Amino acid sequence: MSTPETVAAPRAVAMGGIPFWKRLRYRIEYAGLRFASALICLLPWRWIAPLADCVGSVFFTFDRHRREVTLANLHSAFGERYEDAEYQMIGRKSYGVFARTALELLWSPNLSNAALDEIITTEGLDPMPGHVAGGRPALYFCLHAGNFEWLSQITCRHFGNFPVIAQKLKNPLIGPLFDSWRSALGQEIMPQKGAMLRTIRHLKEGGKMGMLIDLNLKPSEGPVVIRQFGRLLTPVTRLPAELALRTGSALVPVECLPRQDGGYIVRYLPELSIPAGSNPGEIAQACWDALEPGLHKHPELWLWSYKHWRYRPGGVQGKGYPFYAGEYGPFQELIDGVKG
Repeated sequence: MSTPETVAAPRAVAMGGIPFWKRLRYRIEYAGLRFASALICLLPWRWIAPLADCVGSVFFTFDRHRREVTLANLHSAFGERYEDAEYQMIGRKSYGVFARTALELLWSPNLSNAALDEIITTEGLDPMPGHVAGGRPALYFCLHAGNFEWLSQITCRHFGNFPVIAQKLKNPLIGPLFDSWRSALGQEIMPQKGAMLRTIRHLKEGGKMGMLIDLNLKPSEGPVVIRQFGRLLTPVTRLPAELALRTGSALVPVECLPRQDGGYIVRYLPELSIPAGSNPGEIAQACWDALEPGLHKHPELWLWSYKHWRYRPGGVQGKGYPFYAGEYGPFQELIDGVKG
């Protein structure tokens, strides 16, 4: 579906105001993605997983910096739980999972309800839980794990279409492509401008929304600090917690797990019980705690190549963080504020 942004994007590049070399790069990126999607769409869906495993292995082998980040993250999260060879295997598989997610996003023009019936098995909706009821707002939240790109389209199949907030990218030509792939089954694309107010209105009217909860923010962006893997303090988005407090929405954890035949199991976990008087930090922590056990069972599913822990606290608390983490005054102030 189109938005004012998708209509204006090609015009914005053509009309100038952007250096020639950058306009050229934008058009090459756009053409490359269009070609890649057209090529991937020619493949049967079952070919994507083995292709992604191959692509992931190649990148894990040659992407030295991200490989170091991946392994450092795994060691920080799990300590001595695994041997070095096991960490290498988990990291390599994680690259394959992300490659598969990216390739399946490119394959999204082929998506249909019949295709989803073959690819997806759903758990946790029989009998139908209370958050499905018409007129009750709900936030379905997940991590960057498994095929998080398809989760909103899958959830819409059961609960009706809900808006997807458009991601603003530097290249104005690419954003509309991603919007079209993420709305392949008819979801509404909501521009980022004014999205907060529209989202609140949508939820107060009994709508449903999907969100990622492991989005790291800078301390200046108003995050809340949560504890991951028992000790790693992380500034994450407070948006799902704030929306739940303002609209009374149910908070429902969702997992995307591998199926033995190559498909996915989408599992809706029990709705969170939020005690009266809970603050956004406590709610954000409860959201993470609901999904972290899945990462212990299937560590390869998470996006370990991302720098999840850029900031570390000072003193003893800062031990065990990955090599790229650094002390940062505003982050320490956030932590001290939580303690206070």
